[in-house]
Amino acid sequence: MEITVKDLLQVGPLKTSQVVAGYQKIDNVVKGVTIIEAPDIVNWLSGGELLLTSLYAGPGEGMNYREFIRKMVEKNVAALAIKVRRFVQEVPQEIIESANEFGLPIIELDGNVPFIDVMYPIMEQLFNSQVVKLKYYKEVQERFTALALQCEDVNVIVNTLEELVGNPVAIYDKNFKCIMSTDPAIEEFEAPDEFTLRENISEKFFYYRQKVCYPDLNNQWVSQIVVPIQAFTQIRGYLTVAELNRPLADMDFISIEQAATVTTLDMVKHFAVKEVEYKFKNDLIEHILSGELSSTNAEERINMMDWNLDRPYYVVLFDLKNIDDYFLENRSQHKMAIQSLKTEITKTISGVIKTYTRDFIIGNKGDKIVLLWPLDNFSENSFESLKKIVKEAQGQVKKSMKELVIQVGIGDVAKDRKEISRSYKEAIDALSYGEMTSKECSVVSFTELGVFRILCKFAERNSLQEFIPKPLLKILEYDEENEGELVKTLEVFLECNGNASRAAKELFIHYKTILYRLERIKEIAKLDLEDSNIRLELEMGLKMLHLLGNRK
Repeated sequence: MEITVKDLLQVGPLKTSQVVAGYQKIDNVVKGVTIIEAPDIVNWLSGGELLLTSLYAGPGEGMNYREFIRKMVEKNVAALAIKVRRFVQEVPQEIIESANEFGLPIIELDGNVPFIDVMYPIMEQLFNSQVVKLKYYKEVQERFTALALQCEDVNVIVNTLEELVGNPVAIYDKNFKCIMSTDPAIEEFEAPDEFTLRENISEKFFYYRQKVCYPDLNNQWVSQIVVPIQAFTQIRGYLTVAELNRPLADMDFISIEQAATVTTLDMVKHFAVKEVEYKFKNDLIEHILSGELSSTNAEERINMMDWNLDRPYYVVLFDLKNIDDYFLENRSQHKMAIQSLKTEITKTISGVIKTYTRDFIIGNKGDKIVLLWPLDNFSENSFESLKKIVKEAQGQVKKSMKELVIQVGIGDVAKDRKEISRSYKEAIDALSYGEMTSKECSVVSFTELGVFRILCKFAERNSLQEFIPKPLLKILEYDEENEGELVKTLEVFLECNGNASRAAKELFIHYKTILYRLERIKEIAKLDLEDSNIRLELEMGLKMLHLLGNRK
C-alpha cells in the first residue's frame, strides 16, 4: 500500500499546511521522512523522502535554490516541507519557481510546529503501511503456496490471480499461444513491434507493461502486464494481466509475483513429467525397433503404455537432416535447444496425424522421428492415404521451419511385432535411397524401390562393392587422380536418357564440352554408350556407388 504526498496532507500538523508549488507531482510516493541539517543533504538521499527544513541550512556555497531543487528532483525526493516565520518569513520565490519548473511539491509549514510533531505521525503511517504490505504478502504467499502443495493446475492459479487483482488473466506458451485464460476475449492480441514501447516494471521478474490491441474487444487498446515464465534458463511461457477494469496498484504486483512463481513450479513439474515419459517411451520404441522384446520387462512396459503391437504396422521415419545447422555454436551448449526443436517438430507431426487417427505410436530415435502407423485392414488405397498424410505432415514442418531438410522413409508392412524391426531397416534403406536421389525433402517407400531393394539388401551385407562394373571403377579412378567430373557427367547423361544436349544444360556446360567428356569416358572404360545393356549396368553401378557412400 503506497502513501503519497497527497495522503500525508491529511496527517497530523500537515492538515493545516498548504502546497505552494509543484502541484503536478502531488502523487509522488513517500518512503521516508528526514530533516535537512546540512547543505550537502542531497548527497545522502536514496529517493522517496519527505524533507523537512527551516532553510537554516541553505543550499550551500556556490549553489543557488534552483540548483538545489533540481538536485532534489534528480534524487527522486517526494516533497520538500519548509517551515516559515522561523528563519524565513515566506517560501522564497526562487524555490517556488524552480519547484514548478522541475516538479517538486513544496509544503509550507507553520513556524510554531516542531518537526517531531510532523515526523511521528508520518512515520506511523509509513510503518503501518509496511505492516499492511507484509500482512498482505503473507496472506497471498500462503494462498499460492497452498495451491502449489495441492498440485492445482494453471486454471486454478489464473482464477485466483484474477480474484486478487480484479482484472482478467491469461497464460501463454512461449509462442504466445493461449494455454488458459479467465476471459476468452483476451486470448488473442496484437502487440507493438517496437520494444521501446515496453515499460519495464521489475528487474527481479523481468516483467513489463505494454499497450496491446484485443480484436475481440472491438480492437480496444489496453495496458497489459507481461511476466515471462522462465525454467531451465529458457522462457517456457508468459503470464499476463490485462488492465481492463482498473490500473494495477503496488499491492497487486505482490499477487502477480507469487502467481508467476507458482506457475513456474507447475510448468517445471509438467516438464519433468514429460521428460520422464519421453525417455520411457523412446527407450521402449528403441527395443521395439531392434526386435528386443523377449524380456518380461519389455512386455510389461508395452502393456503399461497400452500399445497393441499384435497387428500390422508401417514404420515411417522422418529424418531431420540438417538440424544441427540451426545451432551454429557447440552442440553440447545447445543440447536442450535441439531437443526442444525435436519436441516441437514431433508435436507438429502428431497434430497432423491426429486429424486422421489417434491410434498411433510416435517417438524419437537420434535425429529421426519414428512413427508406427497401425494398419488393421491393409489395402493399396490405405498405403496411398498414408503417403498423402505423411507428405502433409512433412509440409507442415517445412511451413514453420523453411530451412530444415526433412526426408521421409517408409518401410514395408510389418504384420506383427516381430516384423517391426525388419520394417524399420527397410525405412532406413528408403531414406538412404531418398538421400541418394534427392537432397531436398523426399518421401520414399521401400515398397516402391523395385529393383533397388535388392541393391539395398546387398549394401546391408557390405557385399555391394564387388558388383560395381569395372569400367565404372576405371572412370572413378581417373576422376580421383585428375580431379575430374566424368562420373558426374556420365550420371547426368544417363538420367537424361542419353540426350547429350539436355545433359549439357543440366550440367551448365557447353555442348562440345560434354561430347568431349563422353569420348574420354569411352576411351578410358572401353564402353559403347549406345548399348542399352551397358547403360543399364552403368546405372546400377552408379546407384551402388551412392549406396556405398551413404553406408559409409
